Amino acid sequence: MTSIATVPHRLSQISVDILYTGGTFGMVDHGDGLRPRRGLGSEIANTIARFERENGIAVRFDYTELEQVIDSADAGPDTARRIAAQVRSGIAERQPDGIVVVHGTDTMAYVGARLAFELHGIEVPVVLTGAQIPLGFPGSDARSNLTLALNSIAAQAVPGTFIAFGESLHPSVRASKRACDDYDGFATVREYTPPTAPPRLPETRPRIDSPSVGLFTVFPGMHPDLLDTALRHYQGGLVLECYGSGTLPLHGSATVEVIRAATARGTPVVVITHCDSGTVDLDRYQPGRAMRDAGAIGGGDMTREAALAKLGYLVDIGLSGSELRRWMTTNLLGELSNHPVTQPFPHTSN
Repeated sequence: MTSIATVPHRLSQISVDILYTGGTFGMVDHGDGLRPRRGLGSEIANTIARFERENGIAVRFDYTELEQVIDSADAGPDTARRIAAQVRSGIAERQPDGIVVVHGTDTMAYVGARLAFELHGIEVPVVLTGAQIPLGFPGSDARSNLTLALNSIAAQAVPGTFIAFGESLHPSVRASKRACDDYDGFATVREYTPPTAPPRLPETRPRIDSPSVGLFTVFPGMHPDLLDTALRHYQGGLVLECYGSGTLPLHGSATVEVIRAATARGTPVVVITHCDSGTVDLDRYQPGRAMRDAGAIGGGDMTREAALAKLGYLVDIGLSGSELRRWMTTNLLGELSNHPVTQPFPHTSN
């Protein structure tokens, strides 16, 4: 699903910053499994030269790599922040038409969503891409995905942060990885509805010692002690991925009391649904109401990646309490539906 509006013409010349962070795109196998490698500059240059010949678009590019390229499974809370810092530096120095971030696929949607918040307000597109099969391997999709990213910039995609993969361009705040063995590995799982008048985000008040945030998925038989442990570890806040419109095993009142104790300590709990359509409605079922009364925040129809990214970003800029709740439930970048509609019962057809 491609949900990004573009103008009907393409630029004949573009300037692009390319940041290589690691991932399958540039991996090699020395007999112990695929691992990332450095020094892809010449191969990237060759791919761009081929793009110029085949598309008639001149590309001026600046290529850089992270200090340490990684398997994206090793991405941590500071990965997106470091990428965002390099992107902002490149924009300030060179004013490119767009930025391509080559990243591993496993955490691309998580990092892409966080980048969207870190880079809100920039005036050029930031496009993440990668590969399911490494550059130079038989059947590799690395060149075609990089070409798609370059084409999306040449087509003057709207400013923001996107994922270019397979045959589609996805808004990163609505994207999820849906396949590990398919060239179209990503999907826009929710409708992209950026606000018509983007609200002014609060002024950044970065915290040096910001507590970490986490993600916890409920499951049948989940013990309240497990949730309690997660909430005590992730003191910055927890995204709680629940059933349906917002239910979970109650174990009497034990689970709700764990949530109540956490919110009383100042640890926010954001409830989302593990479903790919529909929205959390904490008023609908008794477990949802109990969580709401215990201080949980309804996360609407945010994806797990966007919810985790948004919570982490708001905590990192120093928000808490009612201020965090307000911004968590406000559509900032298209991560939430503008007008979520909840129904007392599922739709039926005659």
